[in-house]
Amino acid sequence: MHRGWWILTVAFTAIFMSAPGQSHSIGTFRDMMIRSMDNVTDTQYSTAYLFGTLFSGFALPFLGPLIDRFGARTLLPLTSMFLAAACILMSRVEHLPLLYLSLGMLRLFGQGLMCLLATWLIGEWFQEKRGLAMGLMGVGGALSVMIFPMLNRYFMLNYDWQTAWLALAVILLVTFVIPPWLTIRNRPEDEGLYPDWEHQPPAEHSSRTGEYSPHITQETWTRREALRDPTFWKLVMCITCTAIVGTGVIFYADRVLERVGMSGNEPYYVLALQAILATITCIVAGYLTAKIQARYLLATAMFLLAAAMGILVTMSSPWMALPFAILGGIHGGIIRTVGSVVWVNYYGREHQGAIAGAAVSVSVAGSALGPLPLAISEDIYGTPGPAMILFMCLPIIAGIIVLSAAPPKRNTVESSSGTA
Repeated sequence: MHRGWWILTVAFTAIFMSAPGQSHSIGTFRDMMIRSMDNVTDTQYSTAYLFGTLFSGFALPFLGPLIDRFGARTLLPLTSMFLAAACILMSRVEHLPLLYLSLGMLRLFGQGLMCLLATWLIGEWFQEKRGLAMGLMGVGGALSVMIFPMLNRYFMLNYDWQTAWLALAVILLVTFVIPPWLTIRNRPEDEGLYPDWEHQPPAEHSSRTGEYSPHITQETWTRREALRDPTFWKLVMCITCTAIVGTGVIFYADRVLERVGMSGNEPYYVLALQAILATITCIVAGYLTAKIQARYLLATAMFLLAAAMGILVTMSSPWMALPFAILGGIHGGIIRTVGSVVWVNYYGREHQGAIAGAAVSVSVAGSALGPLPLAISEDIYGTPGPAMILFMCLPIIAGIIVLSAAPPKRNTVESSSGTA
């Protein structure tokens, strides 16, 4: 079997194990932790989450070039150890200062660096099959959304939230420190191989033009060149919108569902249904990246997200959770796959860590803002509804803008930047 498929297994696992730093896992602890801390409100907790996530966003542009230099074989085990340390710190939280520090570490090493390393590996080891590989990797994220909230809830109900955090730390240390170092290599060239093929270079890509052509560049873009490209910022706006809205919904969807009659684990079953649909969509979207330009897939995802938010805003009975889960799951599958593969496809392998790091840093910073408007709305109006109306409008704007994000051309960048 091609070694790249072993690499895919590690990347899949990295996305899955990033859960302690992801909103779908952190959000399950919110209510119980707030009740056990002295004089901490929803807004204060969300503000700590905001600053922790902003810290991650500001750090990622500096870490991206380190990935290009040192690779995932060295950095992935280190990231797992630091993420486990953050879980241990979270189990000791009693006051706001330690909450700020712990959330900062969780977001940096979980949501940020762990996922960035996984997508970097896929970008290095796959080319023609890159979209499919990213789709299969994205299944790890979908399964994470399905499993970890219920796993956390099990530990919290049968023990306490501190034990739940310690359990996550143990899982990370046991399963994902030594295995990545033993099983992966940074690039196929390190073993005399090439992406997708055992012993021969990939066929030269013929010039692919036309409305439905994929864009896998053979050029090498630097981060500075990518940052000057208008397409880069249109794509960033799209994934950042998803981060803002998605993070806020993860934190507060359970309350909306409870208000229409759901209780116990039922809100988490809705998330599980979303994850199942996202799993299927990840694979389909991976296949479609070879057929349809990324901008059309991303715009579709944005309009689906707007429709899902419209259902959430107007939800008046439990049955409306079904179309919400369907639309949200399809959206999530597209974003996980296309939003990951587009950077290396558009801007090349050599500096993909630096370029993707810059893009992800903006989306991570955006995700920091997600819970805050909803928390403020909850504190002032007693419901997150007013903020969710805003969240319904944002994806529509992002979807319209990303439709113009055509595959970049170097001469366009050079002409727009004068003397580049």
